[in-house]
Amino acid sequence: MRIRTGILVCAVCAPTIVLAGCNKNKKDSSNPKDAGDTSSSVSKVDATLCETSGKNVITYDLNRDNRPDVWKMYKVDDQGGTKVEILTCKQVDFDHDGRKDWVVGYTPRGSNAFEKADFDYDGRFDMSAIYDPKTGKRIEVERDSDFDGKYDIKEVYDRFEGLTAVRRDRNADGEPDYWEQYKDGALVAILYDDDYDKKVDRREEVPGLRPKFVAPEPEAAPATTDIDAKPPAADTKAPATGTKPPATGTKPK
Repeated sequence: MRIRTGILVCAVCAPTIVLAGCNKNKKDSSNPKDAGDTSSSVSKVDATLCETSGKNVITYDLNRDNRPDVWKMYKVDDQGGTKVEILTCKQVDFDHDGRKDWVVGYTPRGSNAFEKADFDYDGRFDMSAIYDPKTGKRIEVERDSDFDGKYDIKEVYDRFEGLTAVRRDRNADGEPDYWEQYKDGALVAILYDDDYDKKVDRREEVPGLRPKFVAPEPEAAPATTDIDAKPPAADTKAPATGTKPPATGTKPK
């Protein structure tokens, strides 16, 4: 397969962003902040976000200002004697300020491996997600809910991408002090560390979600058998013999 090179122009680009975000400082992009900076570093792919060694980089110019806004990295692989380009990473600058606002890494199978996004365009990522390389499902998501540069929420998912837990750092000390527990996608309990000593102080359960204990009903009496059958009723008459016994003390003739 022929390897593509050069700069392509794309008028429309609308990728889908998955929300996410816990307890690690984020790194600022090394790209210049000034949107008017026309230095060569602005138009380069950010090597700190994706592995670029040996990759073929394709760029796109969304707003046609002669500076790229989308970078796609391809790895050339030999599959049965055919050269195939495999997408490994994508970087996007939505507000055209030279800094990357959305980054997605891909597995060799084409599914997401990781994802990061900067929603307030301040140069710091507010979301970071990790995907299962086998299933392509989210397994962990971190969020910076207050946009202070630190992840304060962590979401954990099962292999079916069902939410199982949410951990929150409320006092910005880098440790969770609030936990939500989920079962089958429904919130069942909340745990609190009120004094921030890394120990659970109280637990609240969501009413109506856990099955209530019901006492078993008494077992029914077993059916009777012939052995257990009752004797005939007292008023049952014996069959007549046809003769009466002789009176007491009377001799027969």
